[in-house]
Amino acid sequence: MENCISEELVISVDHIQERFNQVYGRYDLNKSMIWMVEELGEVVSAIRKGKTKEEIQGELGDLMAWIFCLGNILDINISQALTSTFEKEVNRQFKVYGDLKYVKKIDTV
Repeated sequence: MENCISEELVISVDHIQERFNQVYGRYDLNKSMIWMVEELGEVVSAIRKGKTKEEIQGELGDLMAWIFCLGNILDINISQALTSTFEKEVNRQFKVYGDLKYVKKIDTV
């Protein structure tokens, strides 16, 4: 299967991960996991309480920040993790449905 994630997107995610490393550093792993789970709870709570799109967006941003921080602490490249997950799902859909379930072609831009 051809690469469905563009090189530009990979470079952007890598750049974001490096920026988070510069701002957050490499916090304590256990505390970071707790904060990430706490942020996930805040995302769920905001959705369930019918908060505004902007409020939910802010909570998702907070969650993503801790995901990038965990990647940095564990020396995991987030763009590689996303690419692997994306390709795994595309392959799963082809296996289960014989095609992509929602679209016929994936844009790589």
